[in-house]
Amino acid sequence: MAKLDIRSFGLAWGIVAAGFILILGALNLFFYWETGLDKVMAVMGCKATAFGLILNAVWGFAYAFLFGCGIAWLYNRILDESKEDINKRIKETALAIWESKGRPENTQAEDWKEAERRVRGY
Repeated sequence: MAKLDIRSFGLAWGIVAAGFILILGALNLFFYWETGLDKVMAVMGCKATAFGLILNAVWGFAYAFLFGCGIAWLYNRILDESKEDINKRIKETALAIWESKGRPENTQAEDWKEAERRVRGY
């Protein structure tokens, strides 16, 4: 599995959140739809105006950017730990294969490939 680029993932989350806030806010501001965003904006200290909408979108971007960065960092950390666990299991399996063959010389590559096949399931 590939690692996530932390900044890019955070940026994507931020752009999506800011866009969502802008769309809902515009619907609320121009068409008086009851989206509930005016209540959220009030909690953030903004009024349901064009300036308040932009300010809220900036806040939404910042929060979502940090959230996305945190999720990507956590995902990469979990991925690194699982790779270490898999390599450890492959090493232990290769050793067991080598010992079951009677510890012959120059079979490391074959034993490692067989261990990978068994552990990863291919």
